[in-house]
Amino acid sequence: MTNAQIESVDSESISYEDQKRMAREGDHGARCDLAGRGDVRPEILYYLAGDPDPGVRRYIARNDATPRHADLMLAQDDDDRVRSDVAGKIAVSSLDMNAGDRGNVYQVTMQALEVLAGDQLVRVRQILSEVFKDSAGAPRHIVETLALDKEISVSGPVLENSPVLSDEFLIGVLNSETVQGALMAISRRVALGQDVADAIVDTGDIEAVAELLGNASAQIREETLDRIVDQAPGQPGWHGPLVKRPNLKMNASRRIAEIVAGPLLAELKKRTDLDSDALASIDEVIKRRLDGGELSDIADLWSGQSAAGGKEMSLEDPQWASSKAKAKVEEEGDRPVDPDWVSKEAKAPVKETRATKRARKLIAKGTLKEKHVSEALNDGETEFVIIATASLAGVHEDVVRKAASLQNAKALVALAWKAGLSMRLATRLQMNLAKIPPSGVLRATASDGYPISPEEMTWQLEFIAGMTDGS
Repeated sequence: MTNAQIESVDSESISYEDQKRMAREGDHGARCDLAGRGDVRPEILYYLAGDPDPGVRRYIARNDATPRHADLMLAQDDDDRVRSDVAGKIAVSSLDMNAGDRGNVYQVTMQALEVLAGDQLVRVRQILSEVFKDSAGAPRHIVETLALDKEISVSGPVLENSPVLSDEFLIGVLNSETVQGALMAISRRVALGQDVADAIVDTGDIEAVAELLGNASAQIREETLDRIVDQAPGQPGWHGPLVKRPNLKMNASRRIAEIVAGPLLAELKKRTDLDSDALASIDEVIKRRLDGGELSDIADLWSGQSAAGGKEMSLEDPQWASSKAKAKVEEEGDRPVDPDWVSKEAKAPVKETRATKRARKLIAKGTLKEKHVSEALNDGETEFVIIATASLAGVHEDVVRKAASLQNAKALVALAWKAGLSMRLATRLQMNLAKIPPSGVLRATASDGYPISPEEMTWQLEFIAGMTDGS
């Protein structure tokens, strides 16, 4: 059969004989077309899985109709792109399989996943990790293999997120020789259990403990928190997370007040969730430290008990801004707001690239989705992320740029909320777009919800929009 004859075959229906001829004699385009169809006989697809052209094999790798034995063969293909394609397809399809099914398809699927989980190419293993990280239906033994991977880009996502990893497994990881970043990934897990929290503290890893303290959903025993506070005087990086730690008891509040610097002590005093006993104990510490001359940087906050009626000065008082306490942690973005922080380049016209054109095309078609923003973050396409987030949130692009340049965690969370994006993606926006360090990132609640109220997020949007010309 000539190529012209092949092309004349009705694309809606191809006979079995014509399928065989196209697979054997068709040119590249004809074989690719055949390899991508869902109505081709399994044996033809299996035959094309051995095609000498990797372009044809990629179509087979992505085709859901491809028989699983052919997928197993492609999982061992010499071409990296073929293996990457088949990894994504098999991983997604495996989530719908019944773990109790021990039939042939299930067994071959697991064989293919085991091969791919040990692939020499990091990207292949990353694909599996990204698909499985949030799924309760992911195959446990494959996820555990990925969690022990020597590349943190593979192990990190499942260690941080996977619901199939047991506390016993995580403690085993903590007690072993882990790769750099693994402890911090575990410390960020939502609703982290007390036993795992204890194991993290036992490692003595300073950064992991800071992450644990900053994880509001982590369950930390009172005695474990006491152990942390015991070591905190020599670990200033823990002081901020300790001050913000939810459900502080009176004893912990008092001990934290004894060690933190003035601005953080002021922040601790501002908390509205502490009981009267805890607040009273903090006041006692403040008075003692003021009398001892320790708090010169914020002495003017309390020393006066203001002559005009003895009212304690609040952090919102204008005197605060003019005092020596310029190091105070701003509520907006957890850092001082510098009006000159944004570079002049942020005001310059953005050069149109392939990524920005793709973003505007998706917006024009009305097909822009969260997955596009997520993929752009993965690929480092900053302008795509800014344009897409702004469009979904219904704000000017400069609002997103301003929030990112100020490293304003609350504003970025609010933008994600307004855009209808998940809190998990909001977390990534903070880290990947704004480059906020892990200790300053706002994370999801135990139920994957937003950690601040709708009213606060609305205010944040108005605040950041008011700082731009695009408001």
